[in-house]
Amino acid sequence: MLSQENYLRATRQAGELIIREFSARMGSDYERQRNFDFGPGKHNYVSRLSPYLRRRLVLESEVVQAARDRHGSKASEKFVQEVFWRTYFKGWLELRPDVWRQYCRGLAEDLSCLQTNPQYRACVEAAEEGRTNEGRINEGR
Repeated sequence: MLSQENYLRATRQAGELIIREFSARMGSDYERQRNFDFGPGKHNYVSRLSPYLRRRLVLESEVVQAARDRHGSKASEKFVQEVFWRTYFKGWLELRPDVWRQYCRGLAEDLSCLQTNPQYRACVEAAEEGRTNEGRINEGR
């Protein structure tokens, strides 16, 4: 099993180990469970392969092959789609650097609003506590 310390090292060997360990969850379970947050330390359907893919320590083709070898094309389809979506979107963002700058400006404005507007702060706290059906936030700022 890969320790937290080894995750931080980001070597090819660590990336290969993650592929082997995560391959059991690259199939239909991934499709059903990937969007759920089961709490700290229980993110069993998040591969944590992005740092290895980003640095080309492991390749998309290797990850896809592991998924297809273990689960077949049909059961691994959603995982494979997510691998390619990640690659596509990374390239899309690289060609549009202003998108990131705009996001950062908007985030700074939103965080400022949270500091100065108790209504916004209360809505965020309600969402973080899973109480989102208690009314809507005023859309205007």
